[in-house]
Amino acid sequence: MATFEFILLLAAAVLISSVIEQVLPRISLPLVQIALGLVLVLLLGNSANVTFNPSFFLFLFVAPLLYNDAREADKVGLWRNRTAILSLAIGLVIAIMLAVGFTLHLLVPSIPLAAAFALGAALGPTDAVAVTALKGTADLERREAALLSGEALINDATGVVSFQFAVAAAVTGSFSLLDASENFVLSFFGGILLGILFAFLAYFVLNRIGNSGLESTTFHVLFDVLLPFLVFFTAETCHVSGILAVVATGLVMSGLTAQVIGPASSRLNIVSTSVWKVLTFTLNGIVFVMLGMQLPGALQSTWGDLSIDNLTIIGYVFALTAVLVGVRFIWVFLMDRLRHGRPVSDHPLTLRESAHSALVATCGGPKGAVTLSIIFSLPYLVADGSAFPQRELIIFLASGIILLTLIIANFALPLLAPQTDEKAKFSPADIANLKIEVMRQVISSLLSARTEENATATRVVVKAYSERIDRIRARADIERPETTKLRIDVLRHQQDLLVTLIERGEVDEVAATDEIRRLARKQNLLRHREKNRWVFIMAISHFATTLRVTWRSIAMAMEQARGGNSDEAVRHVRAIAERCAVNRLRHLRETGEPAYPPESVNDLLMIHLAALRAAESAETGSETTAFGAIDHLDKVQRFAYHLEIEQIQNAYESGVIPRSVAKEMHDNVYLMLVDLEGDI
Repeated sequence: MATFEFILLLAAAVLISSVIEQVLPRISLPLVQIALGLVLVLLLGNSANVTFNPSFFLFLFVAPLLYNDAREADKVGLWRNRTAILSLAIGLVIAIMLAVGFTLHLLVPSIPLAAAFALGAALGPTDAVAVTALKGTADLERREAALLSGEALINDATGVVSFQFAVAAAVTGSFSLLDASENFVLSFFGGILLGILFAFLAYFVLNRIGNSGLESTTFHVLFDVLLPFLVFFTAETCHVSGILAVVATGLVMSGLTAQVIGPASSRLNIVSTSVWKVLTFTLNGIVFVMLGMQLPGALQSTWGDLSIDNLTIIGYVFALTAVLVGVRFIWVFLMDRLRHGRPVSDHPLTLRESAHSALVATCGGPKGAVTLSIIFSLPYLVADGSAFPQRELIIFLASGIILLTLIIANFALPLLAPQTDEKAKFSPADIANLKIEVMRQVISSLLSARTEENATATRVVVKAYSERIDRIRARADIERPETTKLRIDVLRHQQDLLVTLIERGEVDEVAATDEIRRLARKQNLLRHREKNRWVFIMAISHFATTLRVTWRSIAMAMEQARGGNSDEAVRHVRAIAERCAVNRLRHLRETGEPAYPPESVNDLLMIHLAALRAAESAETGSETTAFGAIDHLDKVQRFAYHLEIEQIQNAYESGVIPRSVAKEMHDNVYLMLVDLEGDI
């Protein structure tokens, strides 16, 4: 298969996985992507067989992913739990290597102890990408999340170094504990020191270039993206841990850049965050799709070996997985008891609580791409020229354990740490504060992106966001089902009136039909929320809305270029629709309709009164003086909405905002986008 075609297939699989994840939220994204990799192999056959260099795999995929994970890690949580994290990242990896190694040698005596230790070392590291994905499926405490993240960032180096020494012993038949210890210390601490040095050097370079006025957004983003590759390559060339060097650089760089505050840094952070979001999602997806594509090749040769029963091999996979899980549980449990059993502990845990916490940490440490890339680097020959003992069987066992640990993490972790009703965990004041924080971030980004040309428009949009914040402060602003029904009621009356006016010939048919369609889209969106339909349907609806917004802008520009004058009809229809909404709400307020709370009627009436004033001013042509250049206002408003969507998504992915609240906020923004689509 050509390289270009292969890249297109990987990209298509990653895109499909993002959709499937929304349809099947209970299945973690890594498992979905592995399954898609298996499907590609089944569909393409031998043409999908792709071999890769494990070292190049670590360089191209793992290095940037770990760098970004380190940048976004909870530094406070990592520091508070530094002793426990180091215990997991070093001590537990060595314990797993020894336990798995001795067990495998006992089960299959034909595998030398050194080769068995190589498998144990490869199974030591947990997968940082999988750990990140699993956080969204379970309700982890901050300490549990910090332990899993910190362990995944650091233990790769321990596993790689231990694997290298085990392989060297298997190939040469000799092993020196003193040499191994010296090399481990050099690789471990050398990688950390080199990473710190690179972070300060990179920060110095960025400052010098920025102070000289030569820095641009493009330079800053490209520099940030290329930095982990440069650090990893330099570290490996110096024979220290490239993985730890990348992690150290990411941690220090995030701390240094966080001290820089100002409009320029805010603009750079916005662009950099967007680039890294797309890049990490793509790389994450490619890693697991390729993992799925590699599994059949790893399993095929051993599965077809008639010298060993297939059921026996499966038994080996389950036995070794049980040893791995058991050692991990015992280690975490004892570590937890030693920590909470001390007098300095403020809240000692009971045995049951410690066991539960240990189970969560045990199931939350799946193996993944790093383990597979390590195990694929097993040599084919030993020093005397003979074949490496049972290489295919070792790769088979590693692949099976990877799948089994991912499955355990996907299904057991949500049972041990189930996600409760997200909204129930937050009081109305908490949700209001979350919404206010999102809007503050939008205001900050708008002010950072302000220029002389759009200064007036930016001021208007910022004022609108400030008014939204004031309304949230005055009331919790959590829309009840009665409010949603009220909005649908008003939309239905607007549509009915416009249909009647079309039949009478009192309005422009094209403009009125376009307005009816816009109102129908808002009504459908509200009904989707009311019936709690699948997020997949909503995602398609949101995407279609974005396309319509873009097409509407293009069509309007073409109409204006031809000298068309349909704006007056559209404005007139919009004013009629808003006047209808105001009259309906005033009638409900006067009659005291019990189905709708008075505060909801008043709030919605204020919104439609403001819209009516804007429509009437547009009808008389006074909006230009009120808002300055309407073109800039439209662009800034769209930019603000997209910023708000981005901030909501960032807050949701980081666990700050629960899924249900994020969905509600998304829906509200898209409703405003639908409104903006019809504005002239």
